[in-house]
Amino acid sequence: MPDEGRGQAEVLIPSGWLLPNLSLDAVRALQRGDTTSDLEKGDLRLAGVEVLIARNWVKEEFWPRIQDTVQKGYAAEKTYTFMRAHADRRGSRRAKSRP
Repeated sequence: MPDEGRGQAEVLIPSGWLLPNLSLDAVRALQRGDTTSDLEKGDLRLAGVEVLIARNWVKEEFWPRIQDTVQKGYAAEKTYTFMRAHADRRGSRRAKSRP
């Protein structure tokens, strides 16, 4: 299958942005079953159709820039307490219906 990661959002949060003692279990508890979550060299990498990032994982000064951590897909929703990233939108647009 070409493009195995196609149709997934990917978020990479640098270790310097994360609060100390962040538990990978806490991260995984918020994710859908098809989302992968890894801590690599202290950086948090999440990939899936929909990815959630909780504000209490990130140092306060970095929350305003959290959408910059989206590597693939887009930041679909950001609130005071979380950000939700989605996979890329469809590659083609729907044809407009003609009257």
